[in-house]
Amino acid sequence: MFRKIAKKVHHYYKISNNKISRCGQKKPVIQINRFDSIRIFIEIVEAGSFTQAAENLQIHRPAVTKALQLLEQHCGTRLLQRTTRRINLTPDGEAFYRQSKPLLSQADALLESFSTDRVLHGQLRVDMPVAFATLLVVPHLPDFYRQHPGVEIILSSSDRRQDMLRDGLDCLLRVGELDDGDYIARKLGSIKMTTCASPAYIASHGAPQTLEDLQEQQAINWVNSSSRQIMPWTFATPEGIAEMTLPGKLVIDNSETYLSAGLAGLGLVQGMNLFLQPYLDRGLLVEVLPDNPSPDRKLSLLYPHRHLSRKVRAFTEWLESLLQKARCDVKQ
Repeated sequence: MFRKIAKKVHHYYKISNNKISRCGQKKPVIQINRFDSIRIFIEIVEAGSFTQAAENLQIHRPAVTKALQLLEQHCGTRLLQRTTRRINLTPDGEAFYRQSKPLLSQADALLESFSTDRVLHGQLRVDMPVAFATLLVVPHLPDFYRQHPGVEIILSSSDRRQDMLRDGLDCLLRVGELDDGDYIARKLGSIKMTTCASPAYIASHGAPQTLEDLQEQQAINWVNSSSRQIMPWTFATPEGIAEMTLPGKLVIDNSETYLSAGLAGLGLVQGMNLFLQPYLDRGLLVEVLPDNPSPDRKLSLLYPHRHLSRKVRAFTEWLESLLQKARCDVKQ
């Protein structure tokens, strides 16, 4: 898509006979249609600078500046606050970005849907938890590229909540209950959870035998990155699901650090079995309270809108196939 914009913008980068520079040379007058102005505006926001946007789109920087000026003139409002060091969205710019981004994505998906015989190409922006990226998705990406060699994946892996529109994501993988009412969610399965501790911790504190014993233990607590609230521990009981707050001296919001703390014997941990199983197999962690397992967590793929591009559909189908192969940890 960037190449198409570059060709169109260069096409509109015309010379006007009545515009003469001081040195006697004809001065270029940039003519860009509104559709491409919106695309360039979105790229400015996501790239963070005019220069980077121009480089990403492979067009001249003056064309980027002119596109924004024309768009702001048409809208009758300022969309960006520009300083020498950074750019910021105005309130109107934020609203315009959030509405224009999915509309353009839907337009692209619509046009692409009529080109089913064409090889997939272009960028695909995806975000997912660190554990999924490092242990499941990345090791199997060569298989995806064999099927779709023309697709470039921009993969961000974090345990923090992402703003799909603001970060320009095509889709994101989420574990647990969803509170993103503005997005479309597709359930992929359920993830097995495990409660465990290191042998050193158990030797020092003993292994809890009942849920009541947990109040005498030390937990490594997990904080929700968006609400900044400590997440409750959950356990299955004959009466239903029990949610508990456990005592502890360490609170973490990163899965790799969380695992390191558990391996260091700093307390009990509760996490995705996919992430913990390799350490359980090697005896570096030991499962506790197997009769009160933590309930499985929902695994979902989120999209900004219902109209999916062929690239997103292809990635979704590949990911579902990959999860089926990992059915020991992911239940369909």
